[in-house]
Amino acid sequence: MPITVEHLSYIYNPKSAFSKRALDDITLAINDGDFMGVVGQTGSGKSTLVSHFNALTRLQSGTLVINDFDLSAKKLPFKKLRSTVGMVFQYPEYQLFDETVEKDVSFGPKNMGLDAAEIARRAEEAIRMVGLDYEAIRGRSPFELSGGQMRRVALAGVLAMRPDILVLDEPTAGLDPRGKREIMELVRRIKETCSIVVMISHNMDEVARYCNRVAVLENGKLNGVYTPAELFGSAELLAALKLDMPGPVALAHALNGRGYRLNASMSEEALADEIAAQYGGRVKPCAK
Repeated sequence: MPITVEHLSYIYNPKSAFSKRALDDITLAINDGDFMGVVGQTGSGKSTLVSHFNALTRLQSGTLVINDFDLSAKKLPFKKLRSTVGMVFQYPEYQLFDETVEKDVSFGPKNMGLDAAEIARRAEEAIRMVGLDYEAIRGRSPFELSGGQMRRVALAGVLAMRPDILVLDEPTAGLDPRGKREIMELVRRIKETCSIVVMISHNMDEVARYCNRVAVLENGKLNGVYTPAELFGSAELLAALKLDMPGPVALAHALNGRGYRLNASMSEEALADEIAAQYGGRVKPCAK
């Protein structure tokens, strides 16, 4: 289920003194199987771009096609589109609202018009999929849970609709290092059930580790689409784009300054293996 964006532009408050061009002539293809990172400085247009994918932001200019959905059509099947493209916003736990975990996770399938038995099956499946104990947690208030558990419940609510495309806006924002790794490993497993995952992130370590392609936005324009090796392997490009260098890449650069000859590895494990292969001895990354 590919996503095709052509000449997409968007202006907030058009024809007013407060108008602001958020997107400027974006052309982008996201293919089946992609785990696409979307990066750029604050205000570069990342959230505006992805909010078009399930028509939360309506098309102003250009074309956007997601499988059979032409989002330039005057009438859109919103329920079908939003069950196809699941979106998890930044701090999704703030959007929990129902009195129990099971009811909250069931909201999406219920809104799709499914029967009670199917709603119950999907809720249980989604809660288990995000690594929570269904029997222990189903009847609890989501507001009694830890921050990490609340984020898992919010994610389960989207997964219960069984989307083909999953869009994540800063999925690990505000979590501690362990929570970040747990959520990203969960997303990696979920990727096996979705044809496409699109992730906005300011965390370049996560983008380098999990994404196979990276779209870079700059002042509302698409600077380019890179592989992690292309983007993070160039210190000059990162500096020009004002993007941070992932930790393993920065360490490899520092070691190279001391006489090593290492590649820009995208993960701690890959860097440790390369050091071991070249210099002997398995170097294990520190536990987080």
